[in-house]
Amino acid sequence: MPHLSRRALGAMPLLLLARPALAQARPRVGDVEAVTGRAMAHFESTPPRPLAPASAVLLDDMLATDPDARLACRLATGIEIRLGGNATLRVDRLALGGPRRGIALQSLSGPLAFDRPPAETGRAAVPVTLDLPWARIAVRGTRFFAGPLDEVFAVFCARGAIGVERPGAWAVRLGPGEGVDVPRDSAAAAAQPPVREWGQARIARAFALVG
Repeated sequence: MPHLSRRALGAMPLLLLARPALAQARPRVGDVEAVTGRAMAHFESTPPRPLAPASAVLLDDMLATDPDARLACRLATGIEIRLGGNATLRVDRLALGGPRRGIALQSLSGPLAFDRPPAETGRAAVPVTLDLPWARIAVRGTRFFAGPLDEVFAVFCARGAIGVERPGAWAVRLGPGEGVDVPRDSAAAAAQPPVREWGQARIARAFALVG
């Protein structure tokens, strides 16, 4: 074992305390509004934090829900995100000004709904991107659903407009009432999906997964 000076040994408790302190220093990017069932916030090797109404959402938290859980969060500028069961969400970046202005979200699994108040839309709205394992969504509008539905991955635009792409393969634009289905098979998902109008029954089924 290498020799450690008395000064180094004395500093070790401070070093051990530094990692939790750094975790606490992560900026708050939102708040939990409602939870049904169990939802947790994960960050690196720190113990998971159980989420409850008014809990803080910190930058780089991976929010995760149990199979039958529901989670509603409100981010900066009033953006609301709802997660269904077995869903995840992480805020990778939230900058309201400067050269990197924008909000970057990532979801690895499960259904979610995104809703931005109409007052925040337009030219001054902060750009938002959502990265999924099977597509990327550029948020130009205000309300949409994304996640597994009817044995496929689906995206539906309820209000405003969104761009959906599979980087290097295809890109489509959705307006109100329109959606796309992305096959679960990665080879089939490389083909551009048709844009279709959704019926009320399917719209209701999608949003029921996060409501």
